Amino acid sequence: MIASLHSLRSSFRPLLLAASAAVLLASCASREAVPVTDTKPVLPQLLQSPAATQPTWATQLKTGDFSCEMGNKVELRMDGRVTDGVTLVWKGKNYMMNPVSTSTGAVRLENKGEGLVWIQIPSKSMLLNAKIGQQLANDCRTR
Repeated sequence: MIASLHSLRSSFRPLLLAASAAVLLASCASREAVPVTDTKPVLPQLLQSPAATQPTWATQLKTGDFSCEMGNKVELRMDGRVTDGVTLVWKGKNYMMNPVSTSTGAVRLENKGEGLVWIQIPSKSMLLNAKIGQQLANDCRTR
């Protein structure tokens, strides 16, 4: 008889453990509503520097006076806001240049009316006339 009680207790042990766990979990649960506050994650504030608000091409653009091959000179300046475009001075005349996106990461500015194209990579820049397919200034570097 003791053996049968021992075997009966062994067979009910998993059920007793499961029932005990259920009672413990139920006692942890509260029927009282827990107030939920409107919380939002706190993100670090980004400094609103000009670079943070300007398009990528504007942060990569070198401006100033450029000396080019064969004595050519180009001036590039950004007057006012980025959306106003860039002024290119070539042979005493001002040209308003507008950015054009590229897949290479080079900065490309165009004046479609005059056919002027300014291409700038980190090591040098060049000025082209797309209407006549001619290179106007090559190997331009800031002074």
